[in-house]
Amino acid sequence: MTAAAALLRLLDPSISLERAWNEMNSRAVTEGRAAVSTVEALMFGLRERGAKALRETHTRQRLTQLDDDQALEIAGRLQRFKPEIAPAWSADEVEQLLELRETLNAIR
Repeated sequence: MTAAAALLRLLDPSISLERAWNEMNSRAVTEGRAAVSTVEALMFGLRERGAKALRETHTRQRLTQLDDDQALEIAGRLQRFKPEIAPAWSADEVEQLLELRETLNAIR
């Protein structure tokens, strides 16, 4: 079954939201990607605390769980923040995040 077909199957009304959430997160982990909940927790922290969040242990742990595509997705999302929600990150701040991720992964 393709990933798209698996996700479409989860839209079936007989599938509970909890089951769909668990399946999406477990599939991400088995594919070497961070769970959706990890990505969203990371985004929340980065949105709320900006680049200061990069000094926090939980933020750093979450960064190391991302695959390359997820890291780039987050970089793009940070730069597209709407002013009424949070300040958009500058290219320098995004570069700092990506370099930190590389450094942390090299240590692991």
